[in-house]
Amino acid sequence: MNKDSVLTIAQKEFSDKLYEPSFIILLAIFTGTILAYLQNRAGGDNFGDVVQVIAVFFPLIGIALGYDGIIKEKNSKSLSVLLTQPVFRDNIITGKFLGISMTLALVVFFSLTIIAASDFVISGKIAEFDSLLRLFIFGIFTFLYLLLFATFGLFTSVWCKTEIESLTFGVFVWINMCFALGPTIITLASFASGQTLFDMTKEFASTASLFYNISPLHHFAEVIVGTQDLSFYGGFNVQSEVHGFLDTQYTLPYLLGYYWQNVIILLVLPFLFLAASYISFLRDDI
Repeated sequence: MNKDSVLTIAQKEFSDKLYEPSFIILLAIFTGTILAYLQNRAGGDNFGDVVQVIAVFFPLIGIALGYDGIIKEKNSKSLSVLLTQPVFRDNIITGKFLGISMTLALVVFFSLTIIAASDFVISGKIAEFDSLLRLFIFGIFTFLYLLLFATFGLFTSVWCKTEIESLTFGVFVWINMCFALGPTIITLASFASGQTLFDMTKEFASTASLFYNISPLHHFAEVIVGTQDLSFYGGFNVQSEVHGFLDTQYTLPYLLGYYWQNVIILLVLPFLFLAASYISFLRDDI
């Protein structure tokens, strides 16, 4: 892999995203949504609503950043020209991935910086270090969760033939993961256990919990607020005694040990879709 080629492609992808009108729109939506919820909260429990909005609707930001990553270049014939240069296909995928990652990181952490600054302006008090650290951790998990959808979008941009097809496929997966997840899990658990939600047995609960592990939304919900499901229509939802990494009753080392499986899955999943993008792109006949 040519490091210089990868960095050049990543820089170009990052620059292209910054100058697209959609980037400003995405940044405004991300920051504005969180600020609106935080400034209008009447009590301390409304942050769960913020997390649900992020978990359900913001994956569209990731999909929007990745869905045309390769297919746009392919349809404009610039990819064919690029491949005539001493640039390998794995360099292109890696560069695109890095460029998209930098753009997404800018959206997430710039928004969190604005939120921290606005809190200081309104309250006149500097937040404690532990609060800022947990806000930063919240940003990391949000970034990883949205990066998963961005890399999935990158995969569909390799696999699909048109930008519309890539976007449609991404939106279809988003609807099933973020809206219909709860009812889908209940249906699968009912078939597997032979029982229904209304029976409320331990067997049904454990079966539903097992099926939830297939969803990245579940792992994000666990590490942030300690709940099984944040999908729009809900499902078999169990709230644990530990309320995620934002629960200040527990130390960060304890929370890391408690949620280590969820953390690893959120770390690994984006790279699985990146690997799938590599394989699909290497086999693609351009």
